[in-house]
Amino acid sequence: MTDRVEILLVDDEPALRELMKVALGDGYRFLEAGDVDAAFALLRTHVPAVVLLDVMLPGGSGLDVLRAIRADPVVSSARVVIVSAWQSADDRQTALELGADAFLAKPFSVDELVAVVEQLVGGPA
Repeated sequence: MTDRVEILLVDDEPALRELMKVALGDGYRFLEAGDVDAAFALLRTHVPAVVLLDVMLPGGSGLDVLRAIRADPVVSSARVVIVSAWQSADDRQTALELGADAFLAKPFSVDELVAVVEQLVGGPA
């Protein structure tokens, strides 16, 4: 059996996490966190290939999670996609300067999500 690419979905909206899972399909293994604390807990025990990360989360900012990922040599290899309602060029620039690999503005299209993830990890295993 081939190991599936692991993706951590960090968003406080369960319906959006479900949409991402359905859009990306069965070829991936998904971990889910609805707040900053749950994201940090999962990152202590997993090194996902991709983190789809909202910015505005219960318990803090997704940007704090991004900073922690980039500062931790164990998980710093994870590709991080900011998925946020933030829309301005400055917001995107801030996320990219902090180490995000890509930025998807909400609402995003399913095709956009799939394309970004496949670009980062080459598709499901």
